[in-house]
Amino acid sequence: MIELKAYKGHIRNWKALCAELQVDIDQEAKNREREIIVKGYERWGEEVVNHLIGMFSFAIVDGDKIYCARDHFGTKPFYYYVTEENDLLFGNQIRKIMKQDGFEKVFNHDMLQLYLNFTYCPGEDTMFKGVKKLLPGRYLVFENGKATITRYFKPEFHPEEGK
Repeated sequence: MIELKAYKGHIRNWKALCAELQVDIDQEAKNREREIIVKGYERWGEEVVNHLIGMFSFAIVDGDKIYCARDHFGTKPFYYYVTEENDLLFGNQIRKIMKQDGFEKVFNHDMLQLYLNFTYCPGEDTMFKGVKKLLPGRYLVFENGKATITRYFKPEFHPEEGK
């Protein structure tokens, strides 16, 4: 059973995807986009992110497998944490992860200097030990107690040579 557990965002090419995936366009936008993601995952599997245009982060539970993705440029946040029992906790906000069983709240002293310099935490680490950001243009597959992160998008610059 495929179940969308977390979703935040907006899919800009929803009309084309509704036609291709046979999703009712008259339903509420939030429900429509959730259905697009699930049906897209059923059809394309992990490659669903290559069909989505917009800003999004989501997590799908597919049996024993958890598939999490973040949009191309990282507009919508996504965080994850692996517990001592080797379970994956995830959410669009760190606050949601903190409420789940198995989370251990430990301050990440290594990030303090970076935060004070930049006023944000660069890279995948956060102010809490073990809580990671899924970086832009990547998806995570958690299966058999192992997390694998794949980069599906890398921006390229192609300057125009004409006038």
